[in-house]
Amino acid sequence: MSKFNNYLAFVAVAETGSVVEAASRLNYSVPAVSKQLSQLELDLQVQLFHRSHKKLEITDAGKLFYPKCKSILSSVSYAEDEVLAEHDAVKGTISITLSKALCRSLVFEAISLFIDKYPQINFNIRFSDHLEDLHDENIDFAFRLGKLEDNSHMIAMPIMDTQLVACATPNYLNKNGKPKSLSDLGDTKLILMSPLNASEQLRAFLNKEKVSLRNSTAHICNDIEGVYQSVKVGLGIGMMLNISVQKEINEGTFISVFPKKNFPRKRLYLLSKKSQWQSQKQRMFKSHIKETLCLF
Repeated sequence: MSKFNNYLAFVAVAETGSVVEAASRLNYSVPAVSKQLSQLELDLQVQLFHRSHKKLEITDAGKLFYPKCKSILSSVSYAEDEVLAEHDAVKGTISITLSKALCRSLVFEAISLFIDKYPQINFNIRFSDHLEDLHDENIDFAFRLGKLEDNSHMIAMPIMDTQLVACATPNYLNKNGKPKSLSDLGDTKLILMSPLNASEQLRAFLNKEKVSLRNSTAHICNDIEGVYQSVKVGLGIGMMLNISVQKEINEGTFISVFPKKNFPRKRLYLLSKKSQWQSQKQRMFKSHIKETLCLF
């Protein structure tokens, strides 16, 4: 950095013909410019200016060095402009990770709307139910449900509260009847996540409702997409997030079976890296999610 400042001082003096005017242009003190100029001559082992009480005159070596030094400074300035332009542009790739439970959620509608506004953006999307290190994995954002562990390296923006809803197709309920309760299913069957994949909150809820994950009246899936597809083809009553099946419920494709039941709730968060430097695309995406999804 000191050598770069020495180059700045040399070019300013060469162009103004005066240490005083160069200092004024650079907003440096006169002694500072004189020191930088002397240091540059010492480093190069070449005299760049003839000095006298009356005037300052550039030497032949100075004249030879000036265009090359000017070119170096111009290249640095151009590189800085390119970086700033790229930083301020809403283009490039945004990497996000989200829970599998959100694969049919409103998050993807929000992503689609963002692409409509900024078509030069590409998304790198990965599903994971484990919270990855955004810095180590080079991920911009993570959508996560439920209680978060304390992490000083990330910022958690609450988006909305979600709730599980039990739903089935109209044909399935017409054929098998609508159950009275989770513990009295009649001829219907539940479609449940396997014990290894179900959350602690869901397991506690089902235990309170006296519903066993090993009950013979239930189909078991190890993936939330399997629950959705099983409900869709009429295998039983599945429990999924309201933000994942609200469209189907509104259209009548699915019916909420126990609408008054207080099913488990989870808060949805958008996680981002804690940093004072954020690109324009990161700032705009976070703002977009806040505008389109955030209910807080």
